[in-house]
Amino acid sequence: MARPDDFRAIVWPRRPHHKTGSEPLWCGRPARTWIVTVFVMLAAGLSAAAAQETPTPYGTAIEVNRILTEVRVVDRDHLPVPDLRPEEFVVTIDGTRVEVESVTWIPAVAETAVSPMSRATAAEPWTADSPPTPEGRLIIIVFQTDPAPRHARTVGLVKITPLAAEFVRNLGPADRVAMLVFGSHLELRSDFTADHESIAESLNVQEVLRGRSDRLGPSSPSLADHFDFEEARDAASMSRALEVIGNALKPIPGTKSLVFFGFGLGRMSAGTAITVGDGYDRAMQALTAARCSVFSLDFTDADFHSLELGQRKIAEDTGGLYVKTHTFPKNAMKMLTGVISSYYELSIVPPPNLGDSYKIKVKVARRGTTVYVRQYHPS
Repeated sequence: MARPDDFRAIVWPRRPHHKTGSEPLWCGRPARTWIVTVFVMLAAGLSAAAAQETPTPYGTAIEVNRILTEVRVVDRDHLPVPDLRPEEFVVTIDGTRVEVESVTWIPAVAETAVSPMSRATAAEPWTADSPPTPEGRLIIIVFQTDPAPRHARTVGLVKITPLAAEFVRNLGPADRVAMLVFGSHLELRSDFTADHESIAESLNVQEVLRGRSDRLGPSSPSLADHFDFEEARDAASMSRALEVIGNALKPIPGTKSLVFFGFGLGRMSAGTAITVGDGYDRAMQALTAARCSVFSLDFTDADFHSLELGQRKIAEDTGGLYVKTHTFPKNAMKMLTGVISSYYELSIVPPPNLGDSYKIKVKVARRGTTVYVRQYHPS
């Protein structure tokens, strides 16, 4: 699908018109000599002006820049809010208020999409065009395993795997799912497939911990075609694994959702500080270029742990969701299902002198809503 910043306004030279007869309009007949006179006078004036200012050549392209980003808006029940108008979005870039030129609501699943007309609350009926027909989502399931199992992580993994399988089974028929596991290194277990049952069957503790990459047959689109298996084998951190995944997703068009079932991102440094390092920035660059949001489901069986800070950060920076699963895992999965079921595509007029790296923040002028937007756009 073409993006607004793919289009350019072109100024073309005006071509002379012709009569219906055989002679051109500029034929020089006595009755029309005044036309030639005016033309000569205008040419002389333009020649004088050219000495002071060089005119823009015909055919010069004038750039029309816009920022296109995805925004997810849900209500208190984590159901999508599909009837928002451009003026209801308050958008700032690095603290500067910017104009929202247009919004398009895109339901990801036809079966769960809410009719815009049924949710309209404005004074006038919502008369926007019907939302685009859903073409199916690209969802990447990533499980993080612990090479040296700890009780809190093992218990959490046991709780969440059956719910992850149920989540996959309930996806729309057009959705395609890929699965990866990161332990001591990154493994691509399954390429994108609409066979949700085969993925769901592999989402149990034994398969996650000891399964093999045996579902890499022909696929369209294909993650395996762009996946660097050598880099994946050398990936020694979760940040590096996310970078490898992001780079593999870049050539594949469209938005993607990465559902990260894990227990942490980053590493302990001095004291209790957590650092994500340069690898995090590279992962962010790759995921941003791939238009991929990360939805972090923290399955550690604890109310708080230090490494959750990295999981929160990656979700916030990419416009995804962070939620713990140890107390109410079914509610956590319900939140995930609601947040990824639709999104708005916003066309934003950037501020002047926009830098290569910037932060976008979005609020909605409606009570009881929660907004998820990619906030960090690295250079």
